[in-house]
Amino acid sequence: MCRRRASRATGEQLDDLPADPETIGAALLDAFDRQSQVDLAARLVARYLTLRHSPQALIATLAHAVLREDAGFHAYQMLEAGVRQFGVWGATEEGRHILIAVARYLAAHSPTERASLQTADIALRLMRGGELHQDAGSS
Repeated sequence: MCRRRASRATGEQLDDLPADPETIGAALLDAFDRQSQVDLAARLVARYLTLRHSPQALIATLAHAVLREDAGFHAYQMLEAGVRQFGVWGATEEGRHILIAVARYLAAHSPTERASLQTADIALRLMRGGELHQDAGSS
């Protein structure tokens, strides 16, 4: 009899998700690249923590997701608060709920348009006397 693990945090089965920590991390980043992936992000984090993989590596993946986005203040604030609270609660059920909540929040606000870097690049080019639009053949 195959026993399927369920996460009380998400109320869903988790055994259909990858078990390898690197694969889960990659799937989580992929989920953040697509809209409407809140539940998948929560399930991936629940699976990761249920398998007792390193919380520090998961936190690093969440931080990577925030840093690569054109994230606003609230995303950074949510990540910082969640990491601090996880530090207090540790790998308890409550601590797992905190990191799942962080992942859900980040997924709900991802992907961003990632426009700030493009805007900064254009501004820098204009400051240097460049053109607003460049032809594909020019550099």
